[in-house]
Amino acid sequence: MAITVNTNVPSLIAQSSLNKSLSAMEKAMQQLTTGLKINNAGDDAAGLVISENMKIQINGSRKAMDNVQDAQNFAAVAESGMTAIGDHLQRINELLIQGASDTYSTESRKAILVEINQRLEDINMIAQSSSFNGRTMLDGSFDPADPDKRFIIHIGPFTDADPDNPLNTIDISGAFSDCHLSQLGIGTTIDGGGTYDGIILPDELNPDDPAFDPTGDNFRAYMDTIQAAVGTITSSRGLLGGYLNRMTSTYDNLNATIESLTTAKSRITDTDVAVASSEMIKQQILEQTSASMLTQANQIPSIALSLI
Repeated sequence: MAITVNTNVPSLIAQSSLNKSLSAMEKAMQQLTTGLKINNAGDDAAGLVISENMKIQINGSRKAMDNVQDAQNFAAVAESGMTAIGDHLQRINELLIQGASDTYSTESRKAILVEINQRLEDINMIAQSSSFNGRTMLDGSFDPADPDKRFIIHIGPFTDADPDNPLNTIDISGAFSDCHLSQLGIGTTIDGGGTYDGIILPDELNPDDPAFDPTGDNFRAYMDTIQAAVGTITSSRGLLGGYLNRMTSTYDNLNATIESLTTAKSRITDTDVAVASSEMIKQQILEQTSASMLTQANQIPSIALSLI
C-alpha cells in the first residue's frame, strides 16, 4: 500500500465503518428505548402500512365493543320494563279469574276492577317512561319497517360495503315493541259490547259506570285479551333475548379479533429486546474497534516524515 499524505484511504475506511456502527447502535438504542421496531417509515415501509391498518381495526373494534355494551344496557332497561308489564298482566289475569267466580258480590268485583284499572294505567306509564340516555324504547319509537325509526348498533370497525348484507351494523329496533295498552293483546268482542283492540278495559267492566253489574262471563271474556297480551310481551322478551345473545356473541368475537390482531401487530412493530440488545452490543464493539482503527489509520501519514 502506498504511503500518501493528501488522501488517507485507511482512515476513510475506518470513518465509514465507525459511522455505520454508530448509526446501527443508535437504531438499536432507539428500539430499546421506545419498545418499537418501527419508529419511522424508513425502518419498514411495508410493515408500517400493515400495522397501521391493523391499528385502525383494533381501535375500531374496541369502540364497537363499547357500542355493544351500551346496546346491552339499553336492552336490559327495556327488558326490565317488559318484565314489569308482564308481572302486571299476570296479576290482572289472576284478578279476572277471581272476579269470574260468582261467589263475589258486585261490590267485591268493583274493588277487583279498581285494582285492574290501576295496573292498566301503570302499564301505559311504564311504556311511556322506560328510557335510556333520554331515549324511550317501549312507546313505539322504533320500527324496523320504517327507515326513520330503526335502531342501528355499529358493531364493527368498518362501514358496510353492501347495505343489503351488513357486517358492521345490526338493526335491533324489532326488539322494542310498543307496550301501550292500545298495542297489546288482540281484537276481542265482549258480550254486549263492540270489538276493540289492545287491552283497554271494556265498558262492561268499567267500575265507574253507575249501572255497573258485570257477570262472570264478562270477566272470563276479558281473560282472552289479557292472556294474549301476556303472549305478546313474552314474545317480545324472547326476541329481545335473541338480540342480547347475538350481541354477547358479537362482543366475544370482537374481543377475540382484537387479541389476534394485537398479537400480529406486535410481531411487526414491537422490539425483540433480546435481538435489539445483541445488536446494540455488537455495534458497540464494532464502534470501539472502528474508533481504535481510525486512530491508528490517522497515524499512517506521519510515517512519511520518517522517510524524509
